[in-house]
Amino acid sequence: MADFEQYFEQYSQTETSGALLKRRSLQSGLITVAAQPFKLVIGIVATAVLARLVTPADFGLVAMVMPLLSFGDSLSNLGLESATVQQQSLNHQQASETFWFSLKVNAAIMAGMILLGPVTAKFYHQPSLTLLTWAMSVGFFSLCLSFQHKALLKRQMKFELLTAIELGAIAIATVAAVGAAWLGLGYWALMLQVVVMQVVQGIAYWLTCRWRPTRIQGNDSAKADHSTKAMLSYGANLTGFRFLTRIGMQLDRILVGYISGATALGFYDVAYRWAAFPFTQVYFSLFDVAVASFSRAYGDKEAYRQYCRWGIMPLFAICLPSLAFLYVAAEEVILVLLGDQWLAAVPIFRLLAIAMFVGSAHKVTKWLYMSSGQTQRQLHWGLIHTPLLIVAVCIGATQGAYGIAMGYTLGTCALTYPSVAYCLQKSPLTTADFWGTMWRPAVASIASALCLFWSQPGVSNIDNSFFRLSAEAIGFSSLYVLFWFLLPGGKRSVIEIVGHIKCLRSNADG
Repeated sequence: MADFEQYFEQYSQTETSGALLKRRSLQSGLITVAAQPFKLVIGIVATAVLARLVTPADFGLVAMVMPLLSFGDSLSNLGLESATVQQQSLNHQQASETFWFSLKVNAAIMAGMILLGPVTAKFYHQPSLTLLTWAMSVGFFSLCLSFQHKALLKRQMKFELLTAIELGAIAIATVAAVGAAWLGLGYWALMLQVVVMQVVQGIAYWLTCRWRPTRIQGNDSAKADHSTKAMLSYGANLTGFRFLTRIGMQLDRILVGYISGATALGFYDVAYRWAAFPFTQVYFSLFDVAVASFSRAYGDKEAYRQYCRWGIMPLFAICLPSLAFLYVAAEEVILVLLGDQWLAAVPIFRLLAIAMFVGSAHKVTKWLYMSSGQTQRQLHWGLIHTPLLIVAVCIGATQGAYGIAMGYTLGTCALTYPSVAYCLQKSPLTTADFWGTMWRPAVASIASALCLFWSQPGVSNIDNSFFRLSAEAIGFSSLYVLFWFLLPGGKRSVIEIVGHIKCLRSNADG
């Protein structure tokens, strides 16, 4: 056990000194952002190929089982992975205790997913969903086995390693999926993409983190149980919130599949994923960096506010213009990415892009809740937010897939401001801090989108969809940068960002 404790020491320590934390936070953020072009290229290539080899109905079949994976993921580990990262201090006993406890929980979830396979197939009247669900549960469990190893790497802010693992897993899974689709395996190619990525990540996390859990017995077990009580409370509240919000997030797809069938769900799911793509790519990539950095800085309220502003602003600066551009250029984006057989998804795509644009403010509150340990308040808001969103989606369901998208969008827009206001009531981050990071990229994005909309007739004579989309992207990007500089404080904010990067480079050289 001494060897395991020795290995654990290098992963349990956290960098809390101001200068070192700032450098590691900036470095980790830059690494994750720099990886996005590679993920983007892989994602576009994979989608362009798979969308032409696999039918919308096949996409819809896989989308029918994905809510079950989402629910299982929300319950996995009972939130203890995030609790491990958030804890200011951690010992080997706590890590081992949470690992074995989570293993039992995850085994139960996997068993539940296996049992629900036939139920899901009967619900949608699609017998093939039974085997798809069983295959999905294998990938889910393999990733859960290494959750503590991944959490320990996050504590040490080893995000260059985590990013490399993620990129490698995405690349391997994409090759496997395209190969299977080329062989005519249809929906199994799409499921293979998910399962292979999970299995590869699970193995890589286990191998790159040398810590191993040990059995804790007797008095040690009692001590570990006492010391992990706070972590279990944190994780339980976080899990409750995750599960509630996943219901609201997944109900639209469940209703589309049940009411309109696999083909309609295929269009809806692809529209949703690509409307959310700019946000999810940056949000989830920065998620671990943000929570780890904010958590380390939470002891100093002024430093916490500063780190939150630094972390949130790049998210809005990248995602909001991307979403605004997708809304205006929706038809060209669908044509280039998926082909003309997917044009029916354009109206839904535009609606969901609006939901992502506005709802991005609500999603960022998760960083604040988790880094400050206020997951109980997060759960309380979930008990309000989710039922209201469900009502909006159910009302929209009377009008089919488009109505569901409309209900989801209107519900998201209506609930975003109250969700942010509730979060900030108990946060060191002020209202001015939060909205001050968002208003400039939001205004610049909307202004650029309006200019692009008015100028679209000028590029309509370009016959090739790819060249037309490229011209629109270049024009929009130029306008966005211009409006950013023209807005009050725009130039100063850019100088501040450049200063952070120069500081990071000088520290790295030193």
